[in-house]
Amino acid sequence: MLRIQVDMFSGRPNPEWIITDPGTVDAILEAVSSTEGVAARPESGYLGLGFREIRVTSLEDEPIDRPGVTREFALASVAAEDFQASGELALRVVESMEQDKGIQLVAHTLTPLTTELREHILKRLHEYLETPPAAECPTWPPYNPLRTIIRDERCEQCEYEVSQFNPDFWNAPDVRKYNNCYNYARNWRTDTFAQPGRAHGAGTGTMACGTVTAAAIADGLVRRCECLPVDEWPRRLMALVIDPGFDYHWYRHQRGGFWGHKPGQTAARNTDNSNALITDPETCDRGGYTDFCGYFYAGRSVVIN
Repeated sequence: MLRIQVDMFSGRPNPEWIITDPGTVDAILEAVSSTEGVAARPESGYLGLGFREIRVTSLEDEPIDRPGVTREFALASVAAEDFQASGELALRVVESMEQDKGIQLVAHTLTPLTTELREHILKRLHEYLETPPAAECPTWPPYNPLRTIIRDERCEQCEYEVSQFNPDFWNAPDVRKYNNCYNYARNWRTDTFAQPGRAHGAGTGTMACGTVTAAAIADGLVRRCECLPVDEWPRRLMALVIDPGFDYHWYRHQRGGFWGHKPGQTAARNTDNSNALITDPETCDRGGYTDFCGYFYAGRSVVIN
């Protein structure tokens, strides 16, 4: 059996499914074994916002009887030596997605395997293959643990706190895979891949500005310029964007005038899809997250899960 995970979402769990058909499993493993450079080490390529790679994992303890095939590998990764062949195999895997959705996974509660989702994955994958992004080698400023209170430049009667960008906290192995963009923007590690509204029974499966905003407000967020009192310290400024119909993503304002974010299970960063420092989440390169939904304050009373 093989688990297929399409690493592409930021807020929702990634699409994933299990392939149980022996013929399909053998065909994928044979393609990887017979074509040099198709497979890459997972998480060794592009790790920004949007489509990143397709991760394939063997779920059985028997050794894989195929030369050059490891128990876990990535397809359509920019780290693959034969990127085009890797992408073509990834397309074939996704095209057969609906044949393998019989096994229900926990992730399907928030990310059901639908025809619409399959077409969306294929669209994003085609765009990615046509214009592959560069792998990243980020550098970070030295860490300073102190918070700073600043006056909001758009609503001068309001204040909030900014802190030093600290990716090392979020990128530790026991943190990174279990906390998403909502955790990062709220600055609260829950290890639950937190979802807007879930802590208060107000979660949503509809990925649109209005519904995700309503869910976040149920958690206690308020719109920008609805000033929070000092006893809500530390107060954060967050920004919400949407990949219409499919996913959401959050940013947090950091000390230094830039914004940080964490795309799904990947590493926290302060750069956009063009590897440029994010100074404005409204105008930065966000890939398919085309809808800008607005800014919000989150005080200490905001509870997420």
